[in-house]
Amino acid sequence: MSRSKARSILFLVAHPADDASCRYRVQQFIPHLERAGYECTVSAFSTRTLHHLLRGKGRIAAKFLHTVYCSARRMLRAAALRSFDVVVIHREAFPFFTPAVENWILRRHRNVVFSFDDAIYAGHPDNSALNHPLLYRLKYGRGVDTVIGRSRHVIAGNNVLAAYARQFNSSVTVVPTVVDCCQYRPKSPRALSRDVVTIGWMGSRSTIPYVGHIETALRRIAEMHHKVEFRFFGYPEYKLDVPNLRSLPFRMESEVEDLQSLDIGLMPLPDTEWTRGKCGFKAIQYMAAGVVPVASPVGMTTELIQDSVNGLLATSVDEWVAALDVLLRDEGLRARLATAARRTIEESYSLQVWGPRFVSLIDSLSDAKQIVECPQAAVLNS
Repeated sequence: MSRSKARSILFLVAHPADDASCRYRVQQFIPHLERAGYECTVSAFSTRTLHHLLRGKGRIAAKFLHTVYCSARRMLRAAALRSFDVVVIHREAFPFFTPAVENWILRRHRNVVFSFDDAIYAGHPDNSALNHPLLYRLKYGRGVDTVIGRSRHVIAGNNVLAAYARQFNSSVTVVPTVVDCCQYRPKSPRALSRDVVTIGWMGSRSTIPYVGHIETALRRIAEMHHKVEFRFFGYPEYKLDVPNLRSLPFRMESEVEDLQSLDIGLMPLPDTEWTRGKCGFKAIQYMAAGVVPVASPVGMTTELIQDSVNGLLATSVDEWVAALDVLLRDEGLRARLATAARRTIEESYSLQVWGPRFVSLIDSLSDAKQIVECPQAAVLNS
């Protein structure tokens, strides 16, 4: 498509690329947009220093000083909004207080897209003891309804979030969180021949408490199978009483390699308003890397995983034990499910499929006089 001049897009995000949401829902689409002729600017509220500070405990003075600096930097960036053709707010433009900054941006720019990938309208995560519940109550909750309603278009990470957004805005497109299948590849056949089977989990401080819900099931599996090990990546400080468990920090530079070290991937979730809005990204990562997912049938998980076809679903402790037990006993079943899981990602949740669709959506927002629903991107493939 020819353009008289390059179109410019400003992405306002909360954190730098260290944050998975920014990395996978914004940064990885930038090359596709630039090849289509767009000039893209990604502006994170926090610096890498502040992002790492916020993920740890203590150091209140350092957090405060860096937050003041980042706040001033954000307001300077917001002052230049009108030099961009499209402004995309991913989750939040300002991470504290009510959505006042987002509403201010909506008053200053007529082509604002709001993007979200969690049930932020629910107020705060279920595991609030680890997630600053006061900040979530102030920032999110029903105050986001106004932001959704006043945005020119809304990008939702799944059908649950899209259904909520459509109560306030008819211009909503579902874009799932996807992975680059050229980077995410299944492990080599040689790696599959190991005697020890590795059951693992990858996540963050905010999601590790969900694994505690199946701690009893994991202990029972360890008692039943001596050639099994557990490997968790993301929050080593959280301790589980499970034999043969290695709890390691998350490393962005070895993310795919760490996933490939697993044979079975865990994604337990309680059934709540917050978790029903999650985008199933943990399972998507497992499946892309050829790791068999075992997950709770909550929210988008039931669209992503077909039980006994490309993974297994489990609710009770006994169901978790049965699912893990059959996978540990049947190597052929693991191989079949892993192959089907990878095919699901290639066909429906890959950057190769959604990169062009995302560009098509942005084309409709930047070139049309009125919003036109992007036919390919509007409906989540299943």
